[in-house]
Amino acid sequence: MRYLSILLVMSICAVMQAVTPVRTVLLYPNGAPDSNGYAPEDEYVKEGTKFFRTSVPRLDLYVPASATAQSPCPVLLVCPGGGYSFTSTGNEGIDVANYFLPRNIAIAVLKYRMPNGHETIPLADAMQAMHLLRDSADAWHLKAQHIGVMGFSAGGHLAASLVTKFADAKSRPDYGVLIYPVISMADELTHRGSCRELLGQNPTAEQRERWSADRQVTADTPPCVIVACQDDRTVKVANSLRMFEALTANHVPATLVVVPTGGHGWGYLRQFADREQIDQAVLSFIQSHCR
Repeated sequence: MRYLSILLVMSICAVMQAVTPVRTVLLYPNGAPDSNGYAPEDEYVKEGTKFFRTSVPRLDLYVPASATAQSPCPVLLVCPGGGYSFTSTGNEGIDVANYFLPRNIAIAVLKYRMPNGHETIPLADAMQAMHLLRDSADAWHLKAQHIGVMGFSAGGHLAASLVTKFADAKSRPDYGVLIYPVISMADELTHRGSCRELLGQNPTAEQRERWSADRQVTADTPPCVIVACQDDRTVKVANSLRMFEALTANHVPATLVVVPTGGHGWGYLRQFADREQIDQAVLSFIQSHCR
């Protein structure tokens, strides 16, 4: 029976690869108010879905066919990972849409600008994306009060930064889903590539503190679910534990799911031993905040 289930999942995934966004929206139609030091001609793509040196950020919006003006659906703002040097929009973007669209949840994949040492740039893009989603919710058949953020790896750091450093009610997510996230910028714990790309070669102690999401949690931080694998050799699982401890200390509802195996970078359709446990926990958490 287990093999039949795996084959069924593989068949469904193969059919769903044709999913396409219903619209692609520039975050700043008139140009970004600041620069990350890259120009549009600097951007390049690997493997069709890995975008490097992005300077023009956008949202790719995927909406279930069942969503209507009378029956809008929740939406997840998705921040793909890539060590703050690229965005992995396939396994941590399109695959997310493949999974959630049949579950009546819209997906907005954020192709954010690379920081290139400009530390505020990715978070500015994430907040602008939240503004766009709330402002356009009616037109796009979305529930304006059911907008969560999901992030993977360095994108998990961006999502964690958004849930802790939002600027106003419009940019505050209703909940966060942090998947094998980079959380801390502390030297002994951080993912060094992400830290270097975000903060430069020699970050100060103040920068490390300011961009360690666990150090920025307050009672106003929205509820979060955090997922990690013990055998992750890229981002230490202690990042997830630190975030969970900080949320708990501030009385913020939080769910932590740590499984023995799975590693890093599995995105949203790759199967492994404890994948079903992860899927059930994340979906249950999201549904509980979309009523």
